[in-house]
Amino acid sequence: MLLTLWRHGEAGSAATDELRALTPRGHEQVVAMAQHYAAWAGESGLGPVSLLLHSPYQRTVETAALLGELLRPGSQKVDPSLAPGAYPEAFSENDYPGHEHIIMVSHQPFVSQAIAVWVDTVALAPLAPGGYSTLEVTCLARGGATLLRHCPDPWDLASKVKI
Repeated sequence: MLLTLWRHGEAGSAATDELRALTPRGHEQVVAMAQHYAAWAGESGLGPVSLLLHSPYQRTVETAALLGELLRPGSQKVDPSLAPGAYPEAFSENDYPGHEHIIMVSHQPFVSQAIAVWVDTVALAPLAPGGYSTLEVTCLARGGATLLRHCPDPWDLASKVKI
């Protein structure tokens, strides 16, 4: 299974954390990275995205909507387990039967912690707003995934790591 962990784009302020929306810069970050991801996925022969999951917070809803427009996943839905406070040990590959290519849009610190745990390394840069990392997953346990691509910063696409 392919799994891409995507951090929402830059968000502004609001009365509550749940209502923080993307800024114009956040919108640009997501669109730039989605275009970059689509080009890489096409060149690499990755199959289509079968499932796009996102937290219920406004900034991830908006990020997922932009990704949905550009990447056209088979299905898209809210996953409350991706809200702030998520932790890698709560996820299992068995939760996604029939899905070969999944994108999860969530928050820090979860996205970077999950990458570190599942790939079993702390050497990668944390995801900045709009950044993503794609893993080939055998199981969602420590060391159960292989890093395919790490693009932590939308404004520094040259920093991507290809393994």
